[in-house]
Amino acid sequence: MSYILLLDKINKSNFNQGKIEELYSILPEIIIIKDEPDFNPDIVGSCDVSYRSFAIVSYVAWSVSKRCVVEEITRKKEIPAEYIPGRFALRELPLIAEVLLEISSQIDCLILDGHGIAHPQMSGLASFAGVLFKLPTIGTAKNLLVGEYESPVLKRGEHSDIIYNLEKVGEALCTKDDTSPIFVSPGHLIGFESSRRLILELAINSKFPEPLRLADINARKSSL
Repeated sequence: MSYILLLDKINKSNFNQGKIEELYSILPEIIIIKDEPDFNPDIVGSCDVSYRSFAIVSYVAWSVSKRCVVEEITRKKEIPAEYIPGRFALRELPLIAEVLLEISSQIDCLILDGHGIAHPQMSGLASFAGVLFKLPTIGTAKNLLVGEYESPVLKRGEHSDIIYNLEKVGEALCTKDDTSPIFVSPGHLIGFESSRRLILELAINSKFPEPLRLADINARKSSL
């Protein structure tokens, strides 16, 4: 099945793990990693998921220019699949997709708690979401999934490349002084420099980008 035909079948009523698994072999050929000189997003969305015997999916949209939240959604969902290492998207993408199909504000970029191309198959959660919704996407994570890096100086803005199979797949980025780096990788329709710049701009109240931090708080509160 071609990518276009496959993607056409992914919609609110027909979205399952089988289609995601099928996409794993196709995705690396589709993903576009490129910095655009005029990339200047204003509305940035983030999703985070908290798990119990159910899943709480929280979405936050943040205005970069106004420095405030412009939309919030929180939903309780059944967990669609067990976690499989290297197949995080099988579990989380169906949940995120359902919520993103509800949003009212158009977003310019999506930041997710996970990886983009810093993945064994260069097909992390952020890459899947970017291709599915045709959006610039960035993955940010607390832990490294693949590759090696040299520890950057613990000063805001310092970074070092994550190298996997002799290729750059992301960056270890310090967003706050004297704080351990986070791992940032582009997912789709964005490059390394633009990803770094946006994450730094949004790291306001913690080392994580503000919309993702708020989505995490909302998901955790709602799961109690």
